[in-house]
Amino acid sequence: MTSTRDAADLTTTLVEWVSNLLPDAKVRAATGPDQSPAVIPGGEKHVAVRLVGLEAQQSPRSGDTISQELRLDYEFAVACSDAIAAHQALADLAFALVERRAPGERSDHVRGDGNRITAAFTLQRQRDLPRAKPVRERVFGLYPNVQVAGVVRAQDGTPIPRARVQIQDSDRLIITNDVGAFGFAAPDGSVIRAKVSAKGKTTDVELKPDKSNLITLTMEA
Repeated sequence: MTSTRDAADLTTTLVEWVSNLLPDAKVRAATGPDQSPAVIPGGEKHVAVRLVGLEAQQSPRSGDTISQELRLDYEFAVACSDAIAAHQALADLAFALVERRAPGERSDHVRGDGNRITAAFTLQRQRDLPRAKPVRERVFGLYPNVQVAGVVRAQDGTPIPRARVQIQDSDRLIITNDVGAFGFAAPDGSVIRAKVSAKGKTTDVELKPDKSNLITLTMEA
């Protein structure tokens, strides 16, 4: 019949509410079996507020929040030396429970059995889910590719086939063809450093794409 976050708060609220409703009654929170006095002194009226059942369930996720609900069944047991006064107290309590309109209340049924009335209440808790860290996207500069071409040849101009052109700072390896030529694509305007080796000779070169797309590398034979 009501929504709150703590069972202790709900029980305390109900005890105070019944005390205001039945100011001539001694109202207390109770657990376990009914422990009302066997003999009620004349004129006295006792009400025990007892938690007798609960049921938990989890509501569907809503956005970044998970809601959990706990249904609590409370029993209000009335003991009085005067049976008629006890009947009246039970009726007043039942009417008040049906008409109770605290913030967040739900219209659950009120049930009675003998000198007891049972009503259902709900606890609701919400838990915020941790938000995923924003993904930082790496920004790449996009440039058009151009062809870098060259020929590996000896000092006398003889082409050197099967020469190795190793692009530095990468795992890229280009092998010259039968006439010592090689070619590959690279971003326009980039500077490519490479290590060229053939026949036991090695040299470091810098390859620059240009309008002619033709680079001649001279090596010792």
